[in-house]
Amino acid sequence: MQKFSFNMQKILDLRNYELDQAELDLGKVNAEIARVNAALDQIARDRVDFGRLADESHDFTMHSQTRAFFILLDQKKDGLLAELAQLEVIAEQKREVVRLAMQKVKVLEKLKEKKYAQWKAEFEAQEELAMDDAVTAQQYRKSIEEE
Repeated sequence: MQKFSFNMQKILDLRNYELDQAELDLGKVNAEIARVNAALDQIARDRVDFGRLADESHDFTMHSQTRAFFILLDQKKDGLLAELAQLEVIAEQKREVVRLAMQKVKVLEKLKEKKYAQWKAEFEAQEELAMDDAVTAQQYRKSIEEE
């Protein structure tokens, strides 16, 4: 009997490729989200560090420069938060694409498993039939030889 072959293997391969691409796209968006979060963390650390420096200083110029720096940090933070919100929306869309791609792959893999189980059952039945034929032929030869 011929070996197992799934007639929709090319489609399954395509679906797996689409899943890989969707996961890659999601990974890129997640990397961007991590970058924005790291920038927000750095802004928070800068705010604390420069706040400490301004508190320790008795120089009015240092206080006014710190205030101007804080305004700049707040503007950067607002921009980063807006970017983060957009990236979160995109990430949610990418997650949905990944989920749908996984679903398509899973359906085809289950179909492949069913087809394999059917093929295996047929193969085993034919193998058993061949064994029975061999045993019957052997017994027939023995009976002829005994006559």
